[in-house]
Amino acid sequence: MPFQVLPADPSDIPHIAIIHHEAFEEDPILGRLMCDVARESKYDYDKKFYERVFAQRHLNGSVFDKVVDTETGNLVAFAKWMYPYTLTSEQEAEKAKLDLERSYPEGTNVALYEHFFRTLDTKRNKNIEDGKDYFLHILIVSPNYQRRGLGTMLIQQGLSAADKDNARAYVEASAKGLGLYKKHGWKDIDYIEMDMRPHGGDRIEREELLMREPTTGSMQ
Repeated sequence: MPFQVLPADPSDIPHIAIIHHEAFEEDPILGRLMCDVARESKYDYDKKFYERVFAQRHLNGSVFDKVVDTETGNLVAFAKWMYPYTLTSEQEAEKAKLDLERSYPEGTNVALYEHFFRTLDTKRNKNIEDGKDYFLHILIVSPNYQRRGLGTMLIQQGLSAADKDNARAYVEASAKGLGLYKKHGWKDIDYIEMDMRPHGGDRIEREELLMREPTTGSMQ
């Protein structure tokens, strides 16, 4: 197989931002958050977002993996897992300060953006047990490389660690990704709904919130 899973690092950010945009541009919720933002401004925002993500890894137990096409050397998929972690009081204060330092490019649907992520945060606080559960926060596969097993490669990285720790794993799934997650043992525990009709959509969109119990067997 001409694909290899490797640790991702900040030098990968420009490539991660590109596939992030490609993968989520048509998403019925994420694609609406910045649909009126100029393409270059959106790309700059995504790069800055991932710069923050990498810089704050010490505050959220983040582990970053990428899939590289060994024939071309291109980064074609990316995942951010959040492993169990416990913050010190100093880290709690640092995280709270950084969470307030956020700005959006012109054209962002700020109300929808903040409502969507605030709703997800509320559910995470309800469903994830800090210091015990794993969380697959981001999974991106370039559209040109989908349905080739790359998502599974990145999922298995985190699930192997979770099973070793006898820990649960949490994920938030759009309709498009739901089947892949269920294939790997995740089960529905909750959901969110977003009425996208006031924002250019044509219906109420639903995201499933899933938890996977640890297993001693490998998922294929």
